[in-house]
Amino acid sequence: MVHYIQEHLGNVLRDCGERIRLLKTVTEYDSLSTKLKSELISNMLEASFANVPDVVAPFLDSEPDLWVDGRALEIKTARTPHTWRGGEYSKRESDYLMVSYDDSDDGWKWFVLHTYLKESDWKSSGSSSYYATTIDMNHIIENTPYTILVGD
Repeated sequence: MVHYIQEHLGNVLRDCGERIRLLKTVTEYDSLSTKLKSELISNMLEASFANVPDVVAPFLDSEPDLWVDGRALEIKTARTPHTWRGGEYSKRESDYLMVSYDDSDDGWKWFVLHTYLKESDWKSSGSSSYYATTIDMNHIIENTPYTILVGD
């Protein structure tokens, strides 16, 4: 799966970049919250991957973000290059693309890492009022096999 994704990732990121450029022409993009931007970028990545042969993007919360040749693949996006968040009850044991982006100027910078995560890899907030779980780069590097597909 990793090699297949890597083979198509350049085109996917270019297509996603075009989608974002279009979004910026019809919205006040800079006024959107980082959380909303990350959600939109994740959805655009799913849509861009849907154009790749043998990839299905169901666009349903009850399904993985993508099916790649029958295998589940989740996408997590964040503006930070070291920490990703997700819902307390939505962690699936699966392959993941951990995507970070830098949208601070007109040229986008991407970081994409592939790894396999279990529910236990995600750290609960421990708060009754904040539901998100997190995972950071150090945990991935120290505890899971991973492949950096874009960036360093």
